[in-house]
Amino acid sequence: MKIYIVCWRLSFGGAERVGVLIANGLARKGNEVTLVADLFDPVTYHVDGDVKVRNLVSSQAKVRKWTSAFFNLRRYFREDRPDVVIGILNATAMIALIASAGLHIPVVMTEHDAFERPASAPFSFWKHFAKFTLNKLYRHVTVLTTADKNITGERLGRAHIHVMPNPLALHPLVWTDEGWKMPDGEYVEKKPIVLAAGRLEDWHYKGFDLLIKAWGMLEPEVRKKWTLEIAGKETPKSLAYLKNLCKQYGVENSVKFLGFREDIDKLMQQASIFVLSSRYEGFGLVLIEAMSQGCACIAADYKGRQKEIFGSIDNGIAIETESSTSMTDQLQLLINDEGERLRLQKNAVQRSSFFSLDNISRKWNSLLSSLVNSNTTASQ
Repeated sequence: MKIYIVCWRLSFGGAERVGVLIANGLARKGNEVTLVADLFDPVTYHVDGDVKVRNLVSSQAKVRKWTSAFFNLRRYFREDRPDVVIGILNATAMIALIASAGLHIPVVMTEHDAFERPASAPFSFWKHFAKFTLNKLYRHVTVLTTADKNITGERLGRAHIHVMPNPLALHPLVWTDEGWKMPDGEYVEKKPIVLAAGRLEDWHYKGFDLLIKAWGMLEPEVRKKWTLEIAGKETPKSLAYLKNLCKQYGVENSVKFLGFREDIDKLMQQASIFVLSSRYEGFGLVLIEAMSQGCACIAADYKGRQKEIFGSIDNGIAIETESSTSMTDQLQLLINDEGERLRLQKNAVQRSSFFSLDNISRKWNSLLSSLVNSNTTASQ
C-alpha cells in the first residue's frame, strides 16, 4: 500500500511521536510510507530510512503557513495518488480531508485522547465541537480504547469507529534468575524509587497534587527508605506550587522533581513502582512504557481505560480517580510486599508486549488494507 501520514511536526508531542512510530511500523510491513509534516520545526523523533518525508508547509508566516499546507498536500496527493491517508490530530486531518476532495482517497482521523472528561476538567467548546461534530465528516475514526468507542456510539453519524491503541516504543526488560536485564544483556538494578511522569504545568490533570498528598500519608519509616521522583516539563509557577505542597505535607526531603528528561526509559528501569495519578487519561502511553521497563504499576482508572491497558488485575493495580487514600493504600502494599511487587513487575512486562510496535502495526496494516480494498471496490 501507498500510505500518507500527515502530522503537524515530528517532535515534542505525544501524538506526533505515535505518528512517527506508526510510519516506521507500517514501512517495516512492506508499505510505501510518506510522512508529511512541518520540517521547519526540528525533527526529534527517529524516522526510519524507508519512510519518505515531505514538508507540509512552504513558509513560517502564519497565514501562508496554513494555506501552503493545503496546496502542498493537494499537489502531493495528485502526484503520488496514495491509497490511504492517516491524519494525526484535528487540524492536519482536516487539511488532509479537504486536500483529498474529489480524489477518492480515504482519510482516517486519529483521536489521541478520551471522548469524555470529569466535571472538574470539562471540554472546551472547540474540543467538544471537534470531537462530536467535525469527526462526523470522516468515514473512519480511530480511538484509543473500547471505552471511547462505546461513548461515541452513534454520535459520529456515518463514521466507522475503530479501536487502535498506541504502540510501545521501548524494548521491554527481561527477567532472569540474576535479575532484570535489557535486551542487549546489560543488567539493571531496581531501586526503592516510586516514579511518576508528566507535564508539571498540567499538575491538576496529572493529579500530582493527589500523589504528593498520598505520599504524605505513608508511614514515615517508608519515606526514610523510599523516594518519590516526578519527571516532566515544568514552569516556575507549577514547580513552586508542587514544592509548596511537599512542605505542607512534610515530604520535601523524600520527593524529587527531575524536570524534563529524555532518558525516561532509564528512570523507569531503576524505579520499582510507577504511579499514574491522572484525574483523567485517554490512554496513558507512559503507563505501558513503565510496564515494559519492569515497574509494578498503580493507575488511577478513568472509567475503565487503564483497566483496559492492564487487561487483568494480575498485570497492574487500578484505583479510583481522585483518591489519595487509595493511592496510599496500594503504595504501602507494594512497598511492604516484595513478592507481590515482583509478581506485578513480571506480569506487566509480559502484558506490555501486546502494545509492541510490531503488533500495533499489524493491526493498522489490517485496517488500512480493508479500507483500501473497500474503496477500490466502491470505485469500480
